[in-house]
Amino acid sequence: MSENKQRAEAGVLYVVATPIGNLRDITLRALDILESADILACEDTRTALKLLNRFGIRGPKLVAYHEHNENERAPQLIAALKQGQSVALISEAGTPGISDPGARLVALAHEEGVPVRPVPGPSALAAALSVSGFDLRRGFLYLGFPPAKRGERRKYLSEVAHERRPLVLFESPHRLAETLEDLYEILGERRVFLAREMTKRHEEYTLSELSALKERFAGEEARGEVTLVIEGAAKSREEPEGVEVEEELSRLLDEGVPLKEASRLLAQRTGLSAKEIYRLGLKLKKS
Repeated sequence: MSENKQRAEAGVLYVVATPIGNLRDITLRALDILESADILACEDTRTALKLLNRFGIRGPKLVAYHEHNENERAPQLIAALKQGQSVALISEAGTPGISDPGARLVALAHEEGVPVRPVPGPSALAAALSVSGFDLRRGFLYLGFPPAKRGERRKYLSEVAHERRPLVLFESPHRLAETLEDLYEILGERRVFLAREMTKRHEEYTLSELSALKERFAGEEARGEVTLVIEGAAKSREEPEGVEVEEELSRLLDEGVPLKEASRLLAQRTGLSAKEIYRLGLKLKKS
């Protein structure tokens, strides 16, 4: 089986996804890259060591790369890459660059012409969405971690109050109660899916109403970081039907579906005239 292993290439930056809880979720390719990379840039060296020791990996040089040193460390890593060393970037858990350090290094690599390769794997975002049961065919809006200060957080949430796609956000245990209270006050009653301690021993997945979840965690600190998937805003009664058709038509056209075919498909779904939808499409193309 050894001949099938992939070795890290010289001068390449690998963005490696690591388990969010269960270490058995590591991919075989991720192990190959971690084992053969010259440098392992990690958000937490202690967490990285636990992962490496679990799989008997002794190879890479560990370098701390986190939000407090990335401006200084990123140029150093780029220099190493330009000298022909391979670098594997990992966060404390999950996929780097998604609410974790990494974007600065990757952006600098692109600017400097350094090859960047993803090594896909676990992601709290994808994991929570996959078991939420929400309709994601029109996408979702990822909010990351809301601001810690309440005033900024409420303003932040107010900006997406009318978003009709599901909202996804992360929250720390000690701020969950306050954030749920703000969500309920600003967004109103909605269905919400809570994913906590995903893939770990005490993992929890709960579909609830915002009011019920708010009451549950009032005055109580949750254990482990939480991912929330929140139902999008209901369509306003004052909102004309044409708005929804226009959004769907724009999406189809952006995907490369010919206007005639897109008009026919939407006519079947909505009961509207294909000619009317076609004329709307011509206006969209002009604008």
